Amino acid sequence: MTSARFQPVPGIRAFLGISLWQLQLVLLAAGLAVTGIYWLLLGPPNLRGVAEPLIFAIVGGNCTILSMMAASPLYAGKISPRDLLSYLVILLPVSVAGSWVAAVATRLVFERGAGNLFRFEWGSVRFSVFFSLVIGASLFQPQKNRRRLESRNQELESQVTLGQIELKTQEAEIQAAHEIQAHLLPREIPQVKGFQVSCAWQPARSVGGDYFDVLSLAPGQLGVCLADVSGKGIAAALLMANLQAAVRAFAPGIRGPGAFCAKLNEVLCASVAPGKFVTLFYGVIDSETLTLRFENAGHCPPIVLRGDAAMVLTEGGTVLGLFPRAEYQERRFSLQSGDCLLLTTDGVTEAADERDEEFGIERVTKSARDARSLGAHGIRTRILEDVSRFCKGNFQDDASLIVVTVE
Repeated sequence: MTSARFQPVPGIRAFLGISLWQLQLVLLAAGLAVTGIYWLLLGPPNLRGVAEPLIFAIVGGNCTILSMMAASPLYAGKISPRDLLSYLVILLPVSVAGSWVAAVATRLVFERGAGNLFRFEWGSVRFSVFFSLVIGASLFQPQKNRRRLESRNQELESQVTLGQIELKTQEAEIQAAHEIQAHLLPREIPQVKGFQVSCAWQPARSVGGDYFDVLSLAPGQLGVCLADVSGKGIAAALLMANLQAAVRAFAPGIRGPGAFCAKLNEVLCASVAPGKFVTLFYGVIDSETLTLRFENAGHCPPIVLRGDAAMVLTEGGTVLGLFPRAEYQERRFSLQSGDCLLLTTDGVTEAADERDEEFGIERVTKSARDARSLGAHGIRTRILEDVSRFCKGNFQDDASLIVVTVE
């Protein structure tokens, strides 16, 4: 990196903002302007009166500007007002030297062979010194502004680069969270005689913490679990992994859903970060007694379709992970042949269209009714298709779904 005290010599375009040929046109125009002023004040000039201002402007101007450009490392890195003082200290002798070179060039054209061409005569160069000082002084502030602008542009480019790196990091984090979720969800769904069970997970762009599981318990019994971890990103995915491990560890040994939720709450209260929580529905389906034993810990209420009716099971306790002394109960619901149990996360019911209208429970129920003849797998597919069409695939949260039909 270049230190603040030493800056590299810039090119002519970086120094002035114009090319070398454009500089010559500017100096030529300045010389012609001086000639015009002489003409107005002193009358029509002779050949030397026309050529001399042009030579002084072009030669002296080039010497001054190119010299100040070469000397830029001596003043460009200093803070104000030291940069201005250093600039002026350098500019004065440079202007005198440039004017002397211009005077020598003039003598070469008009006085060749007439004595010492390299003599210094203050009277012949004082106008050129003034001209060079004016040109040099007028360049200082634009150069300083240009350097400041370039510095800001570099800072912006650095911020953009950092932003791109952060974006890639976030994308990698989201991908990692998706992979964590995908590996923790069941790949095969166990079944029991007389029931069909189908599950689906539609991940959102921003990763949430949906978790579902279907567990084979005692013969003829299935445990169905659907949960939603608070928050998003890798933190939610890791909390979901903790939840999955606890569910798999305790579900086989704890028969009652109420006791099971109490145990999960105890584990989560002791391990999750403050303010984090989990909503969870856990039910045990008994194929012999056609009974659903369940507890709902703050999760979306399950829906049971029976004939033309839709029953919402609103009973339940509070969320897991916030209140160590929370109580949970076992609740029972008798199933009948032809029933359809729908379990969803809020990513389904709260999926919104362009008017910010939510899909809602009524649309979930209608989608399920329209596909009743297709079985659990057909119902699951229809609901997800309808939700995706409703929100145009713009899922703001993971959408998870468990469908259980009674044959």
